[in-house]
Amino acid sequence: MARIKQDEEASRVVALTRRFCELVRSRGVSQRARPTRSCRPFEAWLGEARACGVRAVETFAEGLEQDGDAVRAALTSPWSNAQAEGQITKLKLLKRQMHGRANFDLLRRRVLLTV
Repeated sequence: MARIKQDEEASRVVALTRRFCELVRSRGVSQRARPTRSCRPFEAWLGEARACGVRAVETFAEGLEQDGDAVRAALTSPWSNAQAEGQITKLKLLKRQMHGRANFDLLRRRVLLTV
């Protein structure tokens, strides 16, 4: 960590990344999360990220800005589809592992046996 702090650009990236992670975690669905209607912290972070001088971070911020409505909804909504996404990812992994070796019946059995 000491080496990262020596590099000004790396230090900016780490600081912005940590703030973004904290912003997302504080708004997420959990017992400690605080759902809110305000996106001011996100807007402030977005402004800093767009002007930080690191192209990768600026590109990331531009992408978030293009999907701004979805990002703001995710940060302000108390709902999450994380459980469904996790199950879909698991199913896709099983399907990829079995590619070309079996039909739907075996895939169904494998999914049901893991439950």
